[in-house]
Amino acid sequence: MAYLSAQDIDAIARELNLSTSDFRKMAQSPGCPELLSKRLALAGFSENSLAARYGDVLRDLQRVCGLCQTKIRCAADLEWYKPANPLKGCPNEHTLRALAREIGSAPHRFGD
Repeated sequence: MAYLSAQDIDAIARELNLSTSDFRKMAQSPGCPELLSKRLALAGFSENSLAARYGDVLRDLQRVCGLCQTKIRCAADLEWYKPANPLKGCPNEHTLRALAREIGSAPHRFGD
């Protein structure tokens, strides 16, 4: 980011359908892709399948995760994973539950 001009940053943010400030926050936030990937896997989702069939939803999940203010808690939750409810406390919980209902993912994996 340090080597990009303000115009380049604005262009990248627009391409990703983010505000410039949200893009900067996400770029400076370590661990987002890994945390989301782990949470998706624990919840029974294939990230590749989501990208292929629900790319817009996956991008929204990535945006929400990237802007989440509780990454430290999220990482701790994932480290001490409770099998009964891998989504509890995640700001993407409602989206993932709705997606699971739509695609018929195993609802028992969500602690319902």
